[in-house]
Amino acid sequence: MNTENAKKAIWSYGHRNPQGMEINPFTGEIWSHEHGPRGGDEINIIKKGKNYGWPVISYGINYSGTKFTDLTAKEGMEQPLHYWDPSIAPSGMAFVDSDKYPNWKGNLLVGSLKFQYIANCYLRDGKVVKEEKIIEGLGRVRSIEQGNDGFLYAGIENVGIIKINPKK
Repeated sequence: MNTENAKKAIWSYGHRNPQGMEINPFTGEIWSHEHGPRGGDEINIIKKGKNYGWPVISYGINYSGTKFTDLTAKEGMEQPLHYWDPSIAPSGMAFVDSDKYPNWKGNLLVGSLKFQYIANCYLRDGKVVKEEKIIEGLGRVRSIEQGNDGFLYAGIENVGIIKINPKK
């Protein structure tokens, strides 16, 4: 972006509270999720010089229930790839590119602090087309990683590290 006096160290802006960030192994893009206010947690594909809207546009409201904006879109501001309402408080994320999970390969897993599950997001053409809850009720999901052994692991608050076994 060629904005006059722009700081070169700032890659993108308009983010509220980024929590997880991963490189999509299939596209090389930077993906991030962030906490919105009450509603409006987002997944974004982060691009150089782009404005992701905070606090001008949002799908959320103040914690008190009042609105801080009526806008969910504005020219020059990026729309989220996906958003949650109500907020799930996303934490941790991982792309599934292991052959150990043939039915999930290409999906994005996102942890939920608030509702204590992992969202298995099915992706098609850079969009979430389906979402299912997995690993529910163990505790607040803090992190998700795919290990060098190809298996997926999740860090669960007050539990520890769990291995996510593929469905047979």
